[in-house]
Amino acid sequence: MSRGGTRAERLLEMERLYIQRAFTDIEMAKRLGVDRATAYKDRCYLEDNLPFIEDGQRGHWRIDRKRYLSAIRLNLHEALALYLAARRASRQTRIAQPHVASGLEKLAAALHQPMTERLVAAAGRILDQATQPGRVQVLEQVVAGWAERRKVRITHQALRARQPYTYLVSPYLIEPSLWSDGAYLIGQSDVHNNLATFKIERIQHAVLTGETFEWPADFDEATLLQHAWGIWYGEGEPVTVRLRFRRGDAARRLRESIWHPTEKVDPQPNGDCLWSAQVAEWQEMLPWIRGWGADCEVLEPAELRRQLEREVLRLMQNYQIEPNKPSIDQDDEDYDDLWAAAIFRKE
Repeated sequence: MSRGGTRAERLLEMERLYIQRAFTDIEMAKRLGVDRATAYKDRCYLEDNLPFIEDGQRGHWRIDRKRYLSAIRLNLHEALALYLAARRASRQTRIAQPHVASGLEKLAAALHQPMTERLVAAAGRILDQATQPGRVQVLEQVVAGWAERRKVRITHQALRARQPYTYLVSPYLIEPSLWSDGAYLIGQSDVHNNLATFKIERIQHAVLTGETFEWPADFDEATLLQHAWGIWYGEGEPVTVRLRFRRGDAARRLRESIWHPTEKVDPQPNGDCLWSAQVAEWQEMLPWIRGWGADCEVLEPAELRRQLEREVLRLMQNYQIEPNKPSIDQDDEDYDDLWAAAIFRKE
């Protein structure tokens, strides 16, 4: 916008700026190249139509993002992109989430048929789910901290933890899981004194504090998650994971999707496909690999292959399949490893 500009241009620019942070009338006037009186009159005009609040210090004004309604105009193909994302969100919402339902209904109004009708129906199904007010309150507090750059005190119990712990977290990112209906909070943790990841569904309580924070200038979510499998980025060097997918449906299905940003797919003369990627935490890949069954063979790393071999042995026990057992003492603490080595490597 040119310095001063038309009033219509100024009002649009002021709305954009007030959404980002709080301004005094003097600061806004300087930003727009007008005098203080003009900035004051324009702000008063905006206040008649937008939810303004005085933020922190006296005379600092901003738009309340919690009550702000965005206006969007979409063509058919843009609408489809949002429709597909919204449909995925609706199918992965397992409890009554009023904010999700309301968001789908509002988005539906901006779309085209038959997308509008489908999203309205999806919103109704979400509201019919079991209610868990505590889960909704936790998400509200975490999202507010993320949007307003305020620290959140959370009580979180990790999957294998015997009890919950309390953390003061600066929310840097809220990220959905690629492989489940979960969502994760990534942020600076006072306990870890580093970045930490918390599954939001495991946060039992969350309170928004008055303590603000700034996102680090070097925080780059794309770089952070480049080697992650899903959400788990790890702190060590990524390892090469190599898998063989058998020819037929598995190899074809593999080629239809991009499973990891660093993946390489190498079709073989016999129809198999060799797949490889640089992965930070290969343990997180186990459910995905298991899902392919016998159509996927782990080639490396060796630790991952041994893990799957041990699981094959347990499956054989579950289904009462009796192979020719090696002569190994069952009380040996390395029994599973030794048995796997004997069967699969014939050592």
